Amino acid sequence: MKASDRSASDAAVVEKLMRELGDARKTVQRRAIDELVAIAGSGNPVVTEKLRGSMASADRRVRWAGAYALGQIGAGAFAMDCADALCEAMSDDDGDIRWAATDLMVRLGRENLPEISARLLKLAADPASCRNARKMALYCIRDLDIAGPELLAVVERAVHDSDVHVRLAALAVLSRLRDPPEAAARIMLGCLKSDPDAGVRRAAASALGNIQSATADAMTALISAAADRSDESLARAARGALNRLEKR
Repeated sequence: MKASDRSASDAAVVEKLMRELGDARKTVQRRAIDELVAIAGSGNPVVTEKLRGSMASADRRVRWAGAYALGQIGAGAFAMDCADALCEAMSDDDGDIRWAATDLMVRLGRENLPEISARLLKLAADPASCRNARKMALYCIRDLDIAGPELLAVVERAVHDSDVHVRLAALAVLSRLRDPPEAAARIMLGCLKSDPDAGVRRAAASALGNIQSATADAMTALISAAADRSDESLARAARGALNRLEKR
C-alpha cells in the first residue's frame, strides 16, 4: 500500500472511532476510546487534537468520552479544557461515569488546584446544580484536601441539603480535615443532634471522633449517643468516636 493510501486509511479509522465515541452502547464507546488512546500512544498527534475538539461537541456522550480518553492518554493531553465535560459527567445518572469523572477531576485538581478548587466549591454550593453534581464535587473536595473559610461555608450549606447523600458527602469532607476548626465541630454536632436521617447522624458521630480536641458539648452528645439503646448502630459509631478521642 502506498504511503498516501495508508495515511488515508488511518485517517478513516480515526474518523470512524471518533464517531463511535457517541455510541449509546458502552462496549462500542469503550472500544473506540481504547483504540484512540492506543493510536495516540503510537505517536499520532491528530488523535489528541480531535479529542480536544470533541469537548465542543453537541453530544454529551462524546464530550465525556473525549475527556475520558484524554485522561487515559495523560501528560500533554489531559488539561483544563476537559474540566467542563468532567463537571457535566459528575452529574450523570450512571454511577460508573460519575465516579470515573470524579477520579479524573481529582487528577486534574492536583495539577491545577486553585482553578479546580474554585470550580468545585462553586458547584457544591450551587442550588441550581443537580444533587449528583453537588455530591461528587464534595467528594472531589475531600480527596483534594481543600480547606479554608470558603469550604466551611459550602459544607454548612451542604449539611442542610434536601438530599441525604449530599449531606453524607459533606460530613465525609469534614471527617478528613487535618486540623478542623471549632466551626467544623459545631457543624458535625448539629448533624448528630438534629439530622432526620439515622445514617447522617451516625456519620456525624464518627466524624466527631476525628477532631483534634472535642468541645464539652461534643463529648456530652457523643456520650449520650453511645448510650442510645434505640439505635445500636449510632451507639457503636459514638463509642468508636469516643475511643479515638480518648487516645489523642
